[in-house]
Amino acid sequence: MEAYAFYVIDGPPGIGREFSGGGFNAVLRDYGRAGLMMLNRGRANGHQILPASYVIESTTASTTSDSETKVAHLGYAYFWWPVLNSRAYVALGGEDQFIYVDPATKTVVVKMSHGPVGPDAEAQEQETLSFLDAASRWKLR
Repeated sequence: MEAYAFYVIDGPPGIGREFSGGGFNAVLRDYGRAGLMMLNRGRANGHQILPASYVIESTTASTTSDSETKVAHLGYAYFWWPVLNSRAYVALGGEDQFIYVDPATKTVVVKMSHGPVGPDAEAQEQETLSFLDAASRWKLR
């Protein structure tokens, strides 16, 4: 990693605690490195950081319907959200942040912008997923 990461905590410094499932903060390049490690089945800088079998298991949807995940077009597995009917998967951050990994096209995209919260969030998320899918399949002619 290039820089120290940190967690948002649920109380004042020294008293609050990290919470499960969110609040992790890192710089864009380090999120990209995490995505590349996942793309390379757990390998980074010539070292096997995670077992390849774990990477496969953690990116294979155990929930596969929109009604189960409450997120259209995404399954869920170990903090990764597999894009249904695709080999791609994403890590979803608060307010529309993404690490998008598509093994089929060897693509990793990190999106760090801030999107809407509330009723408009789902439409924004779907637009982002559509864009990332199109970007991963784009080829120079």
